[in-house]
Amino acid sequence: MQLGALVFTVLLGGAIFGVLPASLSKPLRYTAPDECRWVTLEPPPPSPDGAPAEDAVPGGGEQQVALHCRLKTINSELEHTNFSVIQPQHTALLRIECSDALFFQSSLSTDSFRPLVELRELSIEFCKLGSLPSGAFRGLKRLRALSLRTHNTDWSAMALELAQDAFTELPQLTALDLSENNMWTLPKGVFCPLTALRTLNLTRNRLREVSHLQFGTKGCGNNLLQLDVSNNSLEALPAEAFANLAILKRLHLQGNGISFVADKALGGLLALEELNLADNKVSSLPPELFADARLVRHVHLENNSISVLAPGLFSGLQQLVVLNLGHNELTSDWINGATFTGLSRLVVLDMSHNKLTRLESSIFKDLYSMQVLRLENNAIEAVPERCFSAMSNLHTLVLSHNRLTTIEATSFAGLRDLYQLSLDSNAIRSIHPVALKNASGLRDLHLNANRLTEAPRALVDVKKLNTLDLGENLISSIENASFGELRELYGLRLTENNLVNISKSALAKMPSLKILNLSKNNISRVEVAAFDTNENLQAIRLDGNQLNDVNGLFGKLPKLVWLNISDNQLVKFDFELVPRGLQWLDLHANRLAELTNHLDLSPLRITTLDASANQLTELAGSAIPDSVELLFLSDNLISKVQAYTFFKKPNLTRVDLFGNKISSLTPNALRITSVASSKPLPEFFLGGNPFQCDCALEWLQHVNVAGARNQPRVADLESLYCSLVYDRGHAYVPLVEASPSQFLCQYETHCFALCHCCDFDACDCEMTCPLNCTCYYDQAWSANVVDCSAGNHTALPTKIPMDATQLYLDGNSFADGLPSHAFIGRKRLKVLYLNGSEIAVLHNRSFNGLKELRVLHLESNLITQLKGNEFDGGLGDSLQELFLHDNRISSIHETTFAGLKELRILKLDGNQLSSFAVWKLSELPALNVLTLGRNPWSCECDFIQDVQPWLAHVDMVKDELTCLNGTEDAVLPVTEPECANRTESSTPAATAENPTFEHKTILTQHLDQLPVLAGCALAVLVLLIVIVLVFVYRTELRVVCYSKYGVRLCQKAAAEPAVFDAFVSYSSKDEAWVLEELAPVLERGDPPYRLCLHYRDLPVGAYLADAIVQAVESSRRTIMVLSENFIRSEWCRFEFKSAHHQVLRDRRRRLIVVLLGEIPHRDLDPDIRLYLKTNTYLQWGDKLFWEKLRYALPDVPNNQRRNNLAAAAAAAAAPMPLSQRPPSNNSNLHRHNQQQNTTSVAIHI
Repeated sequence: MQLGALVFTVLLGGAIFGVLPASLSKPLRYTAPDECRWVTLEPPPPSPDGAPAEDAVPGGGEQQVALHCRLKTINSELEHTNFSVIQPQHTALLRIECSDALFFQSSLSTDSFRPLVELRELSIEFCKLGSLPSGAFRGLKRLRALSLRTHNTDWSAMALELAQDAFTELPQLTALDLSENNMWTLPKGVFCPLTALRTLNLTRNRLREVSHLQFGTKGCGNNLLQLDVSNNSLEALPAEAFANLAILKRLHLQGNGISFVADKALGGLLALEELNLADNKVSSLPPELFADARLVRHVHLENNSISVLAPGLFSGLQQLVVLNLGHNELTSDWINGATFTGLSRLVVLDMSHNKLTRLESSIFKDLYSMQVLRLENNAIEAVPERCFSAMSNLHTLVLSHNRLTTIEATSFAGLRDLYQLSLDSNAIRSIHPVALKNASGLRDLHLNANRLTEAPRALVDVKKLNTLDLGENLISSIENASFGELRELYGLRLTENNLVNISKSALAKMPSLKILNLSKNNISRVEVAAFDTNENLQAIRLDGNQLNDVNGLFGKLPKLVWLNISDNQLVKFDFELVPRGLQWLDLHANRLAELTNHLDLSPLRITTLDASANQLTELAGSAIPDSVELLFLSDNLISKVQAYTFFKKPNLTRVDLFGNKISSLTPNALRITSVASSKPLPEFFLGGNPFQCDCALEWLQHVNVAGARNQPRVADLESLYCSLVYDRGHAYVPLVEASPSQFLCQYETHCFALCHCCDFDACDCEMTCPLNCTCYYDQAWSANVVDCSAGNHTALPTKIPMDATQLYLDGNSFADGLPSHAFIGRKRLKVLYLNGSEIAVLHNRSFNGLKELRVLHLESNLITQLKGNEFDGGLGDSLQELFLHDNRISSIHETTFAGLKELRILKLDGNQLSSFAVWKLSELPALNVLTLGRNPWSCECDFIQDVQPWLAHVDMVKDELTCLNGTEDAVLPVTEPECANRTESSTPAATAENPTFEHKTILTQHLDQLPVLAGCALAVLVLLIVIVLVFVYRTELRVVCYSKYGVRLCQKAAAEPAVFDAFVSYSSKDEAWVLEELAPVLERGDPPYRLCLHYRDLPVGAYLADAIVQAVESSRRTIMVLSENFIRSEWCRFEFKSAHHQVLRDRRRRLIVVLLGEIPHRDLDPDIRLYLKTNTYLQWGDKLFWEKLRYALPDVPNNQRRNNLAAAAAAAAAPMPLSQRPPSNNSNLHRHNQQQNTTSVAIHI
């Protein structure tokens, strides 16, 4: 509309809207309203006698204007439309287009266009008019074409109603378009005043009766030439319904529900040339149907249920050219020699998709003008002799998908001009050698999907054949004699046969052959030079065979551009075997171990190469043509990609290396020629490879964000996984999530460049991996991992690298303990594992010098005591985690951990500690995890009284402590009074100096409190049961309270301003339930709700998604009627589902799901299952259904309640059955307009 004159012309439509620039000699002064745009039109040509044209504007000069106005509505409650502001002079064409959004209804008043006296064409689109009053077009005496298309079919609640005299003052109207208006009925004789009418379009309405058109009345529609009533709801064609249309030429009735056709349904149509009754429910036609319509030329009866053709039905139709009877139920009993008698001008006959089983030899005797005959998809078992001989002009004969078994010598006799013959998908076993003798001009022959065991010898007579299809047969060999000399053949299809060998002479006499398909046979050998005489070959398919060598087959085919030799047994392939002009090569699913290019044929033009599913192990640049654009190498055994393999291949766009054995890649392996910034980078697919996160692979993690134009984009980088070179669990991790320290490589010896003592034994800067150990490093040597785990070491290994950052010594046997200064010099060591190594003694300063050690594992050893100075020597500022659990420690000196200021985790559980002063560990400022369980802590009151208050005020202890007294345990902490009481009743072993308590005294002390405890427990149990019941039945309780007292429990009744209380989304097949059950109860109940019903109030056309979105946003709740119909129809529509997802994704609390009928859980897709899990869910038939539904709906304000009750009472006062009336024009969709001020504007047209 705003893109210039060309787009505007398309919107205006029709050749009469041709746009010309304004006259330069006399500029046109024309002022259009703000909402409109105008262009000048070509002046109408003068009449042959030189008089002014009939359409010329008197006194208005030669220039005329086409005006296009885009409005919101016409004369709605929102605004007033004044067409008088349009300049009458020069305005010859007017197009008005309203907004197609919801909730805007338009109206036309009397004399709306009266000032526009020069108007010749008027078009009104998308304006939702409920009625067309008398005099709406008064004054438009020069109007020639009127198009009024409200598209009310998108808004099913509204049907256009015409006043009886709506068109009385349009004497020159020749074209009237009233399509897509949702009209149910027409006033009697509404079109009769239009005496000049030539074309009437009523398609896509809901008209049920042809009699409403009144064209059987004398004097009504006398000049009509074309009538289109297609896609309505007509059910019958009564006799002489169009009797007055004596000059009608085209009658379109397709797409209705017509099941009955009266004897004289076409009575009076003396000039009828085209009849279209396709896509109806007609089962039979009366014998006198065409008694008056003898001039008919085109008859379309396809896609009905016609099973009977009355004898003589088509007799006398000497002008008939096209007859389509396809997709019906016709049998051979009704198709005989008399059926088509006298149709001498018939050119096209379609009887496909019927139930014919035989053909009579005389059936086509009069059809000597026939050119196209379609008989496919029947059950014809044989072709009688000389059946088609009368049709000497026939050029297309289709007999596909029948039950033919034999073609006799005279089956196609007389078909001298036959061009195309389709006999595919039958059961033909034999074809007589002279069956095609008379069809010497045949060009296309389809014999595929039959049971032929050899190429028919009848082919020798069709020397002009261009395409031959013999695929899907049982042919086992082809020889030169089989085809004869087919020198003009350019397409040969022999796929899915039993061919084993292709001899050198088999195709020798086909010099024009361009396309050859030999796929899916059992060919194990093609003789050398078998294709040499076929120099014009451009495409060859040899895939799906047993070939193991293709040497010498394609070298002399200079025009070959497409070659498929996939799914064979090839073990080697060199590019010298194919011509240099080849562009597409498929080698997949062979046994190729390598691709070679021994002659270095650089001028190769291959753009697409598929070598996937082979046995390639290595990839080099010389094996890939430089011209390649698409390269498929997936599912091979490639483990190595050489450097610069893809370099100097400037056209590369995609490389697929998925599913190979690649474990590592260097940057140069994927190096490509630099790509200009204006072009996209080639895409590589590397998934499904067993990558190792070694030190050489870290670059790949950042390849897509590095910004380099000489590296490709790895399209599936996010899905790549790699195994860690050193990980104790051998874990696979996503490549993009691996940390830099996990990209490691193994080494034995390494000497840094600046190290000058590597030739000497005592050299600290030389990295040598100890015996029985494995060592790893990252690319920057910031990580140096030494793994000596389970290496049968009895003493610390010698030559542990000085730069080690992680040292694993677990699983060894250091029975003599760790000597002092055992790790001196390893100042970079951060992690040390000594667990499970039978260490019994830690000597003083065993860890001296480990100034960066953060984690120390000493668990699961035999340590019995810590004397206090084992962790001296620099650990205080670095050690964060210390693991000493599962040892035999019975005593710990109070200064042992005093210097570990950074310690955060300390594990002492599983030892023999009984009275260690654990409360002093609070002095460690960073400690937040401490484990002390599984120790035999003392039950002495002196210890308990100290540890109890400490445990009560710290949360660092992460396990449970128990104390031991004899053979019995008690759980700590124990309160001080209990400890005092137990002291008094202690056993003799508990002296005053060393008081203890026994487990038994705890039980006997409080026996008198058991009744109170039991009562409290019972009360708590009852309370819990009540809480559970209230929780389980909370919805029912809320519903009962709301229905009885109008009170919402635990829910705030928030004000939600909206046009409707609820939008109801449902299947069109459930509309009866919604209109008769759901809507009446809610709209007329107490309280009454304002509903927006999907198929009553919403558009269902091209903007369905936007309509649903706006309907939901205009409603306080959304009710989804979920039924089997809904799942299998509406929910399957993309725009329907997407609209619901878009609106409801963030509004699930506003959705109410109503289950209608039984719906198997397996039929629900994940989206609906999610809705059921996260939203209010009601079942139709539940005894509290209505109460639950009203509770789920929002509260109705008192003022709205009064208004809705009055409207409901008025509606109930004059009920009308739905089946006897069209939907009301006063839809609920427009009630919100009452709340808006009516505004008058100059043409807020």
